[in-house]
Amino acid sequence: MKIDFHVHTNRSIDAVPSPRLVVKHAKKLGLNAIAITDHNRLFPHHEAQRLSREFGLLVIPGMEGGNIAVRKHWIALGVSRPFESHSIDTVLSFIRHEGGVSVAPHPHARLGYANYADLGFDAVESLNGSEPLANTLVRNTKNMPELGGSDAHALPMMGHTWTRVEADGTLDSVLEAVRSGRCTPSGTTVPFLDFLRFYPLYVRHRILGEPREAISRACRVIREIRALGTGESSCTAVEYPRIQGEQHPSP
Repeated sequence: MKIDFHVHTNRSIDAVPSPRLVVKHAKKLGLNAIAITDHNRLFPHHEAQRLSREFGLLVIPGMEGGNIAVRKHWIALGVSRPFESHSIDTVLSFIRHEGGVSVAPHPHARLGYANYADLGFDAVESLNGSEPLANTLVRNTKNMPELGGSDAHALPMMGHTWTRVEADGTLDSVLEAVRSGRCTPSGTTVPFLDFLRFYPLYVRHRILGEPREAISRACRVIREIRALGTGESSCTAVEYPRIQGEQHPSP
C-alpha cells in the first residue's frame, strides 16, 4: 500500500483544503490511504469511514498534538478519542491504551522530539515532506519503524512523500504493519515551488475568504501560547467543534 501518514485539512488553523478535497485528491494521485492528522483535532472515525467508502481508499483517523507554535508535536493514528497533555509520557501511554500508533513527526525540526526512541514512540517520521534539512539528522540507531508523510497543508504539497506498507487495506492491518516495521518511507520532499504555492492559497481561502475566522484563530493561538506560559492548560481529553468546510476549491 502507498500511504501518506501526515496530511492536514482546513480543520487545522494553518491548512487550506477540506477533508473531502484532500481525500479526492489523494485518490487522483494514486495513494491507497491517507492519515488526516489535523492540529489538536481528531478526525472522526465515522467520517473517515464515509470518505473511505465514497472514494475507495482508506482514510485513517488521526491527529497531531502539541501546541502548534511552541510545544513539540506528536501524531496519534487510529485512536477514538482526542487527547492533550503536557506530558509526552502520558500522551504515549494514552495512545497505546487506545490501541493506536504513536509517531514522532519531524523529530529534528524545532517542534519535534529528537529523543523519540528513548521516549517510546511506536514509529518515527524519517521522511517529512516539508523538512528536508531536518530529515538529514534522523539516525534511528534503535531501528524503529520509519514512516514518510508529506505534512501537506495544501493540495500541491501532496503526492511527493509517502510510505510503502505491507498491509491488506484495513485500518487494523495498517496499524499492525507499522508497529511491526513492515513500512518504508518513499518519494521525496515537497518541491520548493509546490511548497511555496501553499502561501497564496492560504491567504486567499483562510484570511481573505474568512476574515472574521482568521482573527478568531489568531486570537485563539495567542491565548493558548499565553496559557502555556502561565501553566493554565490542563491535561485532559478534549473535544472540538466540528467544522463544515467544503468551500475551498482545489488550486
